[in-house]
Amino acid sequence: MGSNYTYSEINKQPETWKKTYQQVLENREEISAKIEALQPDEVIFTGCGTSYYISISAAYTFGELTGISSKPIPSSEIFLAPKAVFPKNKKVLVIAFSRSGNTSEVVKAVDYVQEHNLAECISITAYPESDLAKLSNYTIVLPHVQEKSVVMTGSFTNLLLTSQIIAGIVANNEAFLKELNQIPQSATAIWKETEELAKKVGENPAYQSFIYLGLGGHFGLASEGMLKMKEMTQVSCEAYNPLEFRHGPISVVTEEYMIIHLANNTIRKYEQDIVKDIQDVKGKVLTIGHDLDGYRSDEKLNLKASLSDHASSVLMLPFLQLCAYYRNKLLNLDPDKPRNLNQVVVLDG
Repeated sequence: MGSNYTYSEINKQPETWKKTYQQVLENREEISAKIEALQPDEVIFTGCGTSYYISISAAYTFGELTGISSKPIPSSEIFLAPKAVFPKNKKVLVIAFSRSGNTSEVVKAVDYVQEHNLAECISITAYPESDLAKLSNYTIVLPHVQEKSVVMTGSFTNLLLTSQIIAGIVANNEAFLKELNQIPQSATAIWKETEELAKKVGENPAYQSFIYLGLGGHFGLASEGMLKMKEMTQVSCEAYNPLEFRHGPISVVTEEYMIIHLANNTIRKYEQDIVKDIQDVKGKVLTIGHDLDGYRSDEKLNLKASLSDHASSVLMLPFLQLCAYYRNKLLNLDPDKPRNLNQVVVLDG
């Protein structure tokens, strides 16, 4: 199984999370001072593709923990529609994500922001000499998450974890930071179970389509799960807010659909009802989360660790990545060579 880069990079994530946690915490005072000096009224999280989905989760975590207005924006909209993005007469901080640091729209967005004095910029990337790192006011570099695979796996979770640590630092939330420190051990404890279930679902030809459900920050994770499946397999899949799913999209569900549901403790009762609604129209449901006894899902992955929804979000990604990987193998595709994709997207103009 481990003869390709993608599988190897998925499996080494707990090890890289330890390094990321240690590295970012070592720079705690510097990060805190940078953001405290700015005292932003609003924080904009930005990226493209997978990095934009990091931004969705990061914005929800940062906003809820710090009380500072936060929003995710696709990088292209920053320079194409700046008047709609930037509030007037407010101090804004932009936090930009890019594995390579050379993705065209992210680089152009930060360059535009700097040129027009719209905000201070912090970048999070894997490459210290990248264009993004050079343009930003402050850069957090994670060289240990550089990947040879085209699809982002370990880089996604590590960039997301970095944003969560930053939120904990700014909020001065020691309890949350301690939760994040438990993630590598928690993942290792359920890794075998995670991979076995991912293999079971991913290799089941009865499932012809996948839908991913997640609320708030979990919507970013659901979107990333959807994207990993599309990138590695080209199988039809979509992502929705779970309550919004009832408003039309549920009409497509048949027995050939697997709905992967990322449980959120704040709306547990509503989500349990949604699972029932999906099963009533013959769809299959897999739920990932904590304390899942109240769910009548067809499959369950219990994360076991007693972590908050935000802290446990990183633990959900390995299953989503491995599920896409095993569907890729079922289809006899090469996970390191997804169709029509390159590792870095660079656009002319």
